[in-house]
Amino acid sequence: MVIQDAMNISLSERTIEDILASDKAILAEVLSVEPGDLSLLARQKVLETGKLDLLYVHRDELLLIELKVVPFYHELIHQIDGYCECLRELQRQHRLVDLQIAKIALVTGADPKDIQQCEHSGIRLVTYEPEFVLSEFYERFRSLSHFLEIRSGDYGVVRLGLLKSTLQLLADGNSISQICSTENRAEKTIRNRLSVAAHLGLVSRLRHEYYLTDFADEFLQQGNAAIDDEFSSEQIEILSDFVRNNPYFSPITYTILSMLETVFVLAKNEYPVPHDPVRDYFVKSVGKEQTWSTARARQTATYIFSNYACELEYLARAGNYYYLTPKGIQAILLLQLNRSIKLIEARP
Repeated sequence: MVIQDAMNISLSERTIEDILASDKAILAEVLSVEPGDLSLLARQKVLETGKLDLLYVHRDELLLIELKVVPFYHELIHQIDGYCECLRELQRQHRLVDLQIAKIALVTGADPKDIQQCEHSGIRLVTYEPEFVLSEFYERFRSLSHFLEIRSGDYGVVRLGLLKSTLQLLADGNSISQICSTENRAEKTIRNRLSVAAHLGLVSRLRHEYYLTDFADEFLQQGNAAIDDEFSSEQIEILSDFVRNNPYFSPITYTILSMLETVFVLAKNEYPVPHDPVRDYFVKSVGKEQTWSTARARQTATYIFSNYACELEYLARAGNYYYLTPKGIQAILLLQLNRSIKLIEARP
């Protein structure tokens, strides 16, 4: 049954039933019982009088649960009593565990008279809000899905190539203050560069000191010393492979690929993809509408991460338009595969 009311709510009983059958913690909260005391025995159990929505074991009793996404109506009592009698018959035939049966009706609304009427028939009438069930399901699912909790952020480093000289100076044994002096940059600027490098697996931090990782040693060996603010083609290959293979390693890797995915999605409507739609969709897709609230902040973030994606050769930019590259197509397909696997693993 799909319910559509004047408030434009469209919802099926099957959807709520799916949630309550898959996550007993939500059902326990609706029923005000302990989740550990619940065990699903059957769903859509076929009986002579129809199909019972949910049958749970709760401690030393059976919970006969009939679910509705509408307010209480009188015919529900007759329906539940019919199910109860069928269950008792199965018990008499030793085809169902012999426990006391508690009859429960889950509805979206009821008045005191309805509750009294159900009590007279031995039915516990419980009201619930479908919006609560739907919201709780997502929140619990999100807590199990690490990548949904990743929050994007930029560090004001407009190009990844700017990391090159800083990493080389760090590799040569220079301190933060020495790097600042050599590069004639403020300490905040250098620390921001090192933070981005850490999010790309190139730097680790212990206490207040930064150290190159083994990955960074390999990365720097492939560099071109003649140009200190651009990566070599070999370095681009190494770093783009790392980001592609580790999409949820950090907020930086996640956001670079989110920029790529933005262009991929918008390409269905217009190709090449103009800058303005990319900016608007990108900010929404990474959940930063409130943080990047000003036009300048949104423009800056889009500029930075589109630069990163272009440097890693996931995207190409010509004028005010973005193009997908073969490397970008490969990365987005792998991203979607990884996401699908994580979503399946996170299902309760």
